[in-house]
Amino acid sequence: METIRTIHAIFGERVLPLLIVLAAIWFVVTWKPNAPPNIVTRIFPVLVDIQVTLGIIFWVYSIVTGESARFLGFPFILHPILGVIAAGVAHMATRPRGRISRLGRWSPLVPLGILLVIVVGNAYLARAG
Repeated sequence: METIRTIHAIFGERVLPLLIVLAAIWFVVTWKPNAPPNIVTRIFPVLVDIQVTLGIIFWVYSIVTGESARFLGFPFILHPILGVIAAGVAHMATRPRGRISRLGRWSPLVPLGILLVIVVGNAYLARAG
């Protein structure tokens, strides 16, 4: 289980913020109106889903085995909640015909900016909790 925690921590603190910035640049540069989703658009939310799934697996396992009671206390209880919200925002960022799509070329930047704030804040929350 320590392996899952390590992968979750490294991916969430180091890799995912970098991927969000790179995805934002990619989506803005390659934007075309009414274009079909490309490979990055399909893979990016799945990576966030994997990160959230690993975190929830570790969180539930730690609670069930009694390894850490702090996972149910404040402020750490916000960590899994923000993770699920981050997954939803990642899917919203890549949705071709969502409400945000009216912003045109800049439509991915709004949810990806929100996602970056959630991910960085959640990493800080995990360290502080």
